[in-house]
Amino acid sequence: MISGFDTALSEVTLVLFTTLAPSGAVALVLVAAVLLLSKFESAMRARISTFMCIPLVVTMVGLVASATHLGNPANALYVFLHVGSSSLSNEVVSAVGLLACSGLYWLYSFSVKPLVWLQRLLLALIAAMGVVFVTMVSLAYSVDTIVTWSLPTVPISLWLNALTGGPLLAAITLYAAQWRALAGRFGLMLMAAPFVALAANTVVYIVQGMQLGGVANSVVAAADLVPHYRTMLLVFALMCFAGCVLAAFTMHAVSREAVARDGGELALSKRVLARLLVSCLLVFAGIFVMRFAFYMMHLTVGLAV
Repeated sequence: MISGFDTALSEVTLVLFTTLAPSGAVALVLVAAVLLLSKFESAMRARISTFMCIPLVVTMVGLVASATHLGNPANALYVFLHVGSSSLSNEVVSAVGLLACSGLYWLYSFSVKPLVWLQRLLLALIAAMGVVFVTMVSLAYSVDTIVTWSLPTVPISLWLNALTGGPLLAAITLYAAQWRALAGRFGLMLMAAPFVALAANTVVYIVQGMQLGGVANSVVAAADLVPHYRTMLLVFALMCFAGCVLAAFTMHAVSREAVARDGGELALSKRVLARLLVSCLLVFAGIFVMRFAFYMMHLTVGLAV
């Protein structure tokens, strides 16, 4: 039986990219929104801005991994020549824009007397570019000649992946900065969002699995390329659910401690930070499994797989 395992293995850097970068972008959007819409003392604003490097690094790791797919780094220059006409070019340009705005904001946050209007402008650009970037990544795989990548479930699932991992990464960032509001209603919403996104994504992946049964070319059926699709989906759901539950219980404990302290900043605990990190890694591992399955699904309309 023909399997798409070798195809996915050869594209493992893109699997890593589509696992990490969209979640990192959503986390950047959330942290930027917090900085834009909330009132802080200068010390707290500076601390959140400093720890914004966490989602920034995660996004950069994903993008660096994807750059290896270009073979020769000089090929990246040609990508910029087709902005607007090429989905790949749109993806790369939006990625560069997001990293540029985020990097500039992070560096500028160390200024002794930063201009408030400039910080707010950069934060607004980060939020906008983050949304554009995830959208461009989700649409980059809509190729007419690859029938299994043109399914409507593909962009939806990528966005839902980002909405599952992004809030957890944002929670790590805000907890590391010891933002007290994280222990309140905002933290509750931040923990609820991944559960909703995960439930929706599981349904989307089930529908996608059903669609694979009716897709084939003259060589092989799409379902044969991913013979363990159901098992991979189960692993995805269990790992992501475990990560979300661990994060929710951890943040519940943080909230109880914050209430007991009755005011002041959150008490930073290495144990809590470690649990949040583990929850994020579990979710990323689950997302990685289904992104791997996505590249296994590669099926062209011609005679090749």
